[in-house]
Amino acid sequence: MTTGVLIILGFVVFAALMATKKLQTLLALPLMAAWVSAVSGLSLPVYLNNVLLGGAMKLGSAMAVVIFGAMFARVIMKTGIADALIKTAAELAGDHPVTIALVMSLATVFVFLGVSGLGAVIMVGSIAIPIMTGAGIKPVDAVVLQLLAMGVGLAANTASYGIWIGIFGGAVIPSYYLPMFTASILLLLSYLFIYVRKPGSGSFGNFIIGVLKGIISLPCSLYGAVVRALRRKPSSLLKEKRSVPGAAFLAPLIPVVIVFGSKAVFGFGKAEDGMVDPVAAAVFGFICASLYAAVVVRPEQLVQVFTGALVDGIKDVAGVVFLFMGIGMLVASVMHPQVAAVLNPLLKSVVPESHWALFFFFAVLAPAALYRGPLNMFGMGAGIAVLFVSLGTIPGVVLCGIFLSVGAIQGADPTNSQNVWLSGFANVDVNDVLKRMLPFVWLECCVMLLYVTLTQW
Repeated sequence: MTTGVLIILGFVVFAALMATKKLQTLLALPLMAAWVSAVSGLSLPVYLNNVLLGGAMKLGSAMAVVIFGAMFARVIMKTGIADALIKTAAELAGDHPVTIALVMSLATVFVFLGVSGLGAVIMVGSIAIPIMTGAGIKPVDAVVLQLLAMGVGLAANTASYGIWIGIFGGAVIPSYYLPMFTASILLLLSYLFIYVRKPGSGSFGNFIIGVLKGIISLPCSLYGAVVRALRRKPSSLLKEKRSVPGAAFLAPLIPVVIVFGSKAVFGFGKAEDGMVDPVAAAVFGFICASLYAAVVVRPEQLVQVFTGALVDGIKDVAGVVFLFMGIGMLVASVMHPQVAAVLNPLLKSVVPESHWALFFFFAVLAPAALYRGPLNMFGMGAGIAVLFVSLGTIPGVVLCGIFLSVGAIQGADPTNSQNVWLSGFANVDVNDVLKRMLPFVWLECCVMLLYVTLTQW
């Protein structure tokens, strides 16, 4: 029992160091793994072989999906597809604030099906926010709409699930794409209804008409772009500054289609059973989408675009890859039989296991994911998730859904680089953005927790 208390105490100390920014997460997680190993009495060979090396390689599949996802994101940006999509949507949005807000949000959703990272946020936000504020939408609302729209797109972007894949496995993740996407887009529309349509600015019927116009206009803009691309002369592809063919706008959909197509045709499972690993399907989807985008937009520079995007993508996620190594070390240490024998009895005595007890536990404590708190999955939250997994008493699909639900709160975290940049660009206080977003993302978290409680046990 003393050993278990020391392990938990170490978690608390490291969490405090991360929360106060005295120690970066990249270093804290490997040090936590070393602490757990030392306190539990693991021998040096066991630590070196099973924890340090074995742990660093443990989340290899998650690293792969993040790297190839980053590569695809770079292809989308290098070929100008993301930029062209946002500008095309802006040209056809009209001058009605509701329509502009919705079309720009939907365009952002579509872009973030394939991209992620601060570079993509800057590229999209620097175009979308001035357009929305120029139409009379408050800057704080423009920022929140961008963040909520990003969350909707990332809900169906496999690369954004790297940590969850590493801890809970890739097989359960696709089952949450549609619920997360649905909950996120409903919250986006709710925010738009409450803050963009003000009382007295028009009837509810006019609002619905504006929403429908916005939903219809984005597919129409893509269709028009495809028609123009088919009529374009081949020689235009040789120009340095070219318009992006409309067919290229389909690229962000390809990874999603391949993942769900693989599930429908083969099913998710082991190759010896004639099935496909969902992470392998996602990696293949990112490769196919990257090649498609490069061939459609810059066929004469296929090799350069592809290899350049791969190198730049690896640079973009180098820190994330090392974070995954640290998480893997922590997983390996906590899951070691010698550690589990000491830790699990202590955890079982304090962790709620009933359906509704877990629901209320996480629904109430969800804001602890903010400010790099103990439920932040890019920090201490990963360690907490590992502790829950080590118990073995709660189904993995349930735990995955719980921590995905809590992850929705992180979209409003004022310490996120994208929140800081967008707020600074729009000249608003990042904490004002938090105040606007928190009720919506907290509600989304609770809705997802309810979904998990009712359907996944």
